[in-house]
Amino acid sequence: MSGLIPLFKKELKEQWKTYKTLIVAIAFAFFGISTPLILAYLPQIIEMSGQGGDIPVVMPDPTPLMSMQEFGQTMLQVGVLICILIAMGAISGERDKGTAMLTLSKPVSRGAFVMSKYLALGLLVLVSMLLGAGLCYWYTVMLIGDFSFMPFLGSTLLMSLFLLLCLAVTLFFSSFFKSSLAAGGTALVILIAQGLATQLPWIGQFLPGNLSSWSTRLLSASSDPAWGALAVSIAIIGLCLYFARIRLERKEL
Repeated sequence: MSGLIPLFKKELKEQWKTYKTLIVAIAFAFFGISTPLILAYLPQIIEMSGQGGDIPVVMPDPTPLMSMQEFGQTMLQVGVLICILIAMGAISGERDKGTAMLTLSKPVSRGAFVMSKYLALGLLVLVSMLLGAGLCYWYTVMLIGDFSFMPFLGSTLLMSLFLLLCLAVTLFFSSFFKSSLAAGGTALVILIAQGLATQLPWIGQFLPGNLSSWSTRLLSASSDPAWGALAVSIAIIGLCLYFARIRLERKEL
């Protein structure tokens, strides 16, 4: 891991200079605020828009649980897309521009090159996720009602791990392809496929997609953990980073 710390600092500076830090943080914060806000004021919004017409629209009273679950579902869709977008050009983009060759001509290892990108992106996603989740919790308690904090924290950490997995998978394909679009598209297809495969008997319970189901069950105070999916997710993250390094070592830049 020669050169990991300098490369990690360089990645953080580039994220800041390209406004990636600000954009990702704002995106997560937006959904953290808007989810409880829309849920709390949805009846008034429908009434003001006049869509109720002659047929009244009966809306169930919003609950804190609905707000937390809606935020989790939003992160499962929008959060995953954000992860793919920020990671798909991390390696392939630098290979395409020739900056990867310039960086690796210095006394740094390919492992440090891959790991620095993953750590910088992972830190950005993790902090943004915690920011969005914190805002969602705060506005839910203020607008809708109180909710136990620990189940929400556990649910947020599980969703964060799933987003870190998405980063690792995308980063692997970014080392595999020279086109950012090919890397992002392939990662998206793989992530959707594993989500569908969670419905398969036996093997489905070990797939990372079960982390989202576990996070939802945590919010409902249901005790049905998916430790197998947790272990497999961590293993996939490690394997993706390992093979991304191997790919760079064996491929001409």
